Amino acid sequence: TRWAGKRVYSTMWEPLLQGKFGRFAPQIPMSWLWARVHARTTRLGTFEGGFQAFMDILSDRVRQQGGEIRLQQPVTRITASTEPGVLVEVDGTEHRFDHCLATCSPHLLAELAPQLPSDYRQQLKHLHSMGAVVLVLALKKRLSKHYWFNLPAPAGFPFLALVEHTNFVSPDHFGGEHIVYCGDYLETDHEHFSLQKEELLARFLPALTRFNADFKPDWVRRSWLFRSPYAQPLPRVDGSGALPALRTPMPGLWMASMSQIYPWDRGTNYAIELGRRVAASLHSS
Repeated sequence: TRWAGKRVYSTMWEPLLQGKFGRFAPQIPMSWLWARVHARTTRLGTFEGGFQAFMDILSDRVRQQGGEIRLQQPVTRITASTEPGVLVEVDGTEHRFDHCLATCSPHLLAELAPQLPSDYRQQLKHLHSMGAVVLVLALKKRLSKHYWFNLPAPAGFPFLALVEHTNFVSPDHFGGEHIVYCGDYLETDHEHFSLQKEELLARFLPALTRFNADFKPDWVRRSWLFRSPYAQPLPRVDGSGALPALRTPMPGLWMASMSQIYPWDRGTNYAIELGRRVAASLHSS
């Protein structure tokens, strides 16, 4: 309100902040909003084939360079080793590594590594976040002419954003189907984290007639539901001073998460930059 005035804030920014952050909206610092606007560009790109195609190429490169990728082997504990390095427990078996880089949520790392000093663990637990629920639809018809709708909270939609991806990337890349994302940031105790996909479809689909009055449920050929409990870190006024160091107090244990890119918002560009930074620090240690 200091820079834009009450009318602009209440008309434009407040509904968007409330839609994205809910009850935490009044706590969001101006530095975060500045970063969102300052770093924006009209240049948009997408990786042909999507993120899965990108990850397939990346994983092939890792293996070519001698790396090993182990899937579906959840880490249950990280502890200090009597030798240099750290012990990583997987399915009851401990493995020793010279270094371990954790890219999970701060809260999860605090649970996995109980030997971290209490003050550092408290710093991790003090970093809060919101989850995300995304329903992806493959339609046989185009829903709208627009790429992205930000939906203000008072408008009464059951989701925060509607993105018709095939208004940015041709449906030719998706077998002629029109791809629509219905996404929302929510606290993890919200009922949308427990409802079945069919129940969410029953809630979401009626809202699509507000974008196209001709929409019918039989336009939906396929649908997918994705949920993540750690999706949107909550920025704080003292955010820069609250960031935990990439190198944790436990020798050999490092951390890099979206909670450490303040004041930037989570995004692929910032994840890559953070990854390069922690890799350089780890390599030189």
